[in-house]
Amino acid sequence: MEFKGGAIIIGSLFWGNEPKRVKWRKLYLESAENKIPLKIRIRYGRESSSRSNTYTMILTNHPKTEFGNAYILRFKETLKNAKNLESQAFAMASAEGLWKKSGPSLNKSWGTVGLLINPKLEKNKTLEIIKERWAKIYKDYNWSKSDYQLENEPEIIDENGFLKIDWTNEMDEFDFLIATLTVPKPKLLLTEKNIAERINETGYNEYFLKNYENGIRTFQDEEIIKNLNKKSITNNL
Repeated sequence: MEFKGGAIIIGSLFWGNEPKRVKWRKLYLESAENKIPLKIRIRYGRESSSRSNTYTMILTNHPKTEFGNAYILRFKETLKNAKNLESQAFAMASAEGLWKKSGPSLNKSWGTVGLLINPKLEKNKTLEIIKERWAKIYKDYNWSKSDYQLENEPEIIDENGFLKIDWTNEMDEFDFLIATLTVPKPKLLLTEKNIAERINETGYNEYFLKNYENGIRTFQDEEIIKNLNKKSITNNL
């Protein structure tokens, strides 16, 4: 039996030009021209040392997070078994920098690749094999699902690495979707002013502007822009 899969993408995973990410998109995913717009709860919520300590995007289930714009990119190849799916997930993890010195990994202290399954597959016999294999991978990781939750946020991933994100109409053509979760830092909800002030203080605006230019948006973006210094947005928006 063949299955169809794809990757939920936000942030620089979509537009970044780092060699690993460019290679991953080229080898494993359909062209960005065929991207599928996706409404999903996203916000700026992780302080990133590699982004001048400005805030990067996170996926979240927090009820005070409204829907933003992300994308799904289809896998080039159909999935015939659990091994095919795992290969796609490990390839995405490599592009994200989640591999360890000891070898391929879906999980590090700051992030993880989770799996989302189409609810319509619940009666499929092959699904049980896939779920068992996926849970076995996660069993070997030293991690806590609560690390990925903001204060007062419902569970977004379970102990077996399955994403707890609502399945939406845009996802219906797929059987499996993978996505990267990153650990929120801090664990509190950031305001538009918090996010903009950090950009103003550091002078680093690339991550925010690249997301905005590429249509990857959060519900807070327009208010963030209002709080940015003019020099942060001149000739960019």
